[in-house]
Amino acid sequence: MTHRKAGRKDFYLSYNLSGPMTVYLKGREHVLRPGSFFWYRPFEEQLYGHRLEKEYLAYWVHFTGYGVEELLNQVGLLENNAFFAGFDDRIVSLFGEMMDELRDKQAGYELASSSHLSYLFSLISRQLDREVNAKGGHVRNEIYESIKYIHQHYAEEIYVNRLAEISHLSTDRYTALFKRLTATTPNRYIIRFRLQRSRELMKHTSLNIQQIANMVGFEDQLYFSRMFKKHYHKTPSEYLSDLGRQS
Repeated sequence: MTHRKAGRKDFYLSYNLSGPMTVYLKGREHVLRPGSFFWYRPFEEQLYGHRLEKEYLAYWVHFTGYGVEELLNQVGLLENNAFFAGFDDRIVSLFGEMMDELRDKQAGYELASSSHLSYLFSLISRQLDREVNAKGGHVRNEIYESIKYIHQHYAEEIYVNRLAEISHLSTDRYTALFKRLTATTPNRYIIRFRLQRSRELMKHTSLNIQQIANMVGFEDQLYFSRMFKKHYHKTPSEYLSDLGRQS
C-alpha cells in the first residue's frame, strides 16, 4: 500500500486498468474494479494499493492550477472521488501521450500535456453524464455555486451563513456538505484560496506585503504572515526573497 499521511501538494488522479485496487477515501475503504478512476485533493491523506497476489496495471497523473474546483464540478467529480469509467483505448492512449511528453520534454510539452489531460477529463465527463442520465438523476451544484462566489469575492469579508444562503442550505448542513466535498471547512478553503492568490501577486506584481495582504482580504498583515508561513513554511518576506524581490 502507498500511504502519504499528509498527501501531496497537487491533485492526484489514478486509473485502474487491471487487477482489484484497495483505496481509502475520506476514511472509507473501497475495492475498485478494473476500469475505475479515483482522485485525491492536495494535502489529503492518501492510502491505496493493489493486492500483491494479483497482476495489475494502473496509470496516474498529478496536476494543479487555479480553476481546478470548477473543472472538477464541470466534469461531475465533486461528489465522485471514485467511479467506474469502463475500458476505452483512448484513456490508455492519453496517459501514454502525457508520459511521452513529460519524458521527451520537447518545445511546448507542458501545453501538449495539459491538452491531453483536458481531453481525458472530457471523456470522464461524458461517461459520468451517461450514467447520470441512465439513472434519471443529476449532479448537485449548490456547493459549486458558493465556491464560485468565494473565487469572485475573496478580497471581501465572506461569512459562512452567506455561502449557505447561496447554496439554499442551512449553515450546519452547508458546512457539513462543503467539508465532505472539499475535505476542508469553508473558512479554511477561503484562507487557502486567498493565500494562493497572494503568491500569484508576489510573482507577477511589485506590490509590497501590506498591499498584497489587503488585496486578498487580510486586513491584519501579521495574521496574513502567520497564515502564509503555516501553509508554505516560509514567511512572505522569505518567499519574496526567493523570487529575487525585496519585501
